[in-house]
Amino acid sequence: MNSAERSGFHIVSLVTNNAVGDSRVLKSAQTLADNGFRVTLLCQLIGDVPKSEVSGSFTIERVTPNVKASTRRITPLGPLRYLLKVPNSYVRYGARLIAPDFLFWRWAGPVLLKISPKFLYPCWPLLTDGERTFSQKLDQLAPDVIHANDCDTLGIALRAKARAAKAGKRIAVIYDAHEYVQGVHRKHPMWAIAMSKLEAQSIHEVDLVMTVSETIAQMLQSDYKLKQTPTVVLNAPRRIQPAVDPVLQTIRHKIGLAEDVPLHVYVGAAAPQRGLSTMVDALVGAPDHHIALVVNPANAYVKKELARAETLKVADRVHVHPYVPEWYVSTFVSDATSGVIPILHYPNHEISLVTKFFEYLHAKLPIIVSDMKTMAAEVKLRGNGVVFTAENSSELATAFKEIALNRSKYVAAITPNLLDEYAWEHQGDKLLAAHDHLAQLSRG
Repeated sequence: MNSAERSGFHIVSLVTNNAVGDSRVLKSAQTLADNGFRVTLLCQLIGDVPKSEVSGSFTIERVTPNVKASTRRITPLGPLRYLLKVPNSYVRYGARLIAPDFLFWRWAGPVLLKISPKFLYPCWPLLTDGERTFSQKLDQLAPDVIHANDCDTLGIALRAKARAAKAGKRIAVIYDAHEYVQGVHRKHPMWAIAMSKLEAQSIHEVDLVMTVSETIAQMLQSDYKLKQTPTVVLNAPRRIQPAVDPVLQTIRHKIGLAEDVPLHVYVGAAAPQRGLSTMVDALVGAPDHHIALVVNPANAYVKKELARAETLKVADRVHVHPYVPEWYVSTFVSDATSGVIPILHYPNHEISLVTKFFEYLHAKLPIIVSDMKTMAAEVKLRGNGVVFTAENSSELATAFKEIALNRSKYVAAITPNLLDEYAWEHQGDKLLAAHDHLAQLSRG
């Protein structure tokens, strides 16, 4: 299809976050719009963000989250607060004494889902909230294709497809699995059970499956006996990175660290399974080295690690900086000594090259990665970094020193061909081909 032909098709990209900083979702929408499709990114109005905005050549529409179903589950005695005129926190506490979430939903939920998939929405009310949040707006947008990002949008997209079919309109649905659901770690045990059930009962109803790695594609095909292997679109950065912005600058300039001081950077979410504590501990064994964490500074885990750094007497070498725009990450960290991926052993961490791997690569940083199967194998194959045992701070300290001492050797392994291979432009071609197929299917 050419741009003129694509202009007659409307793609709605659906995601349950607010889309801020979601690099894959934003790059996908921009690529599709730049090549002629009319694209609307539909997400939630969370935080201080505009309700509607134009981003490049596509539109972002945000809707107010509906949380009635999940609130009723978490506070089953909620209505009493209006009669008793007491704070909701009191009712929430009382509700947990009488009908605690742990006793009912964490024990009974899995049993109910084994009895029948009809219990899926009652057992995980966030799905009902998602449906109530997006359904009306989704119908109003009247898409030809719905790009369902992550498993929690599957039910919303397929129900919209069914409603449209009753009205005589065909909608094609693409399921973009950003992670392997059965390998994701979440605090609430019902999340994995509910999402796995939703994926299992929905994946054969979509028109195309897409994911972020070859391994996940093979696992999905094996798990669900898919007729076709899912299309793989890596979440890689753009090949040409922006120049240093005078306001955003670079991490080393922002924290005021001299160029000859070793600086090891981490970019991404902050949680115990991300292994940031190993980076802090490694500073004890690497006295002249500093680390920079580009994370949410208000995160409780980050605050805990900063307090621990004080105890270890390394706090002066731990620097925290808030997130920067997704399109600027590689430029921002480009003057660090290395990029670190210290994640712990969870199933989903083992099976793909994470976004920060590509971001460090395009920043031309040597990569220090814990011994996750896929990433460790890639680093050993390419020679662009060092692998250490997850949670082993002394090994990480040794890796810090090795990179600082022989950095030029690892940088030399980051060749133009490697950057071309892992560039968004190459991935965007596969995304575009998939949507061309779906657009034609929606009118077929």
